[in-house]
Amino acid sequence: MMSTPSPEKNTACTNTDVARAILTLATPLFAACNDDEGMKRNLVSLAITAWNISLYEATEEKEYKKKVEERLSVGLADHKKKIFTQFVLQIIDTKQKQYPSMLKGITNWDFFIKEGAPVLTVEALPIKPTL
Repeated sequence: MMSTPSPEKNTACTNTDVARAILTLATPLFAACNDDEGMKRNLVSLAITAWNISLYEATEEKEYKKKVEERLSVGLADHKKKIFTQFVLQIIDTKQKQYPSMLKGITNWDFFIKEGAPVLTVEALPIKPTL
């Protein structure tokens, strides 16, 4: 069972702590993916995008929404853009509430399934990532 990083550990978080936090944010939607590892990878990618965007200050949700929409595929149907945007905004909100002092930007990551369990490794730096 995956452990959730505690708030006490957030100030000196490790890459492993950040990876666990990302999986905690993305895992609830894995059930909708069945056994599709590619879909799970896409959810993790969106969660990482949300994590990195959350490191930038925004005075209101529409600023975050603009940053999210700028990163979605141009060819994505409008209804899908709306769904993905809402998902990313929800992850940003949850990240800021549950992990407010985890201020590391994810610069590199790898995701795979091992023995039925999701595994995520990240390289994270205590800086705002380039988006």
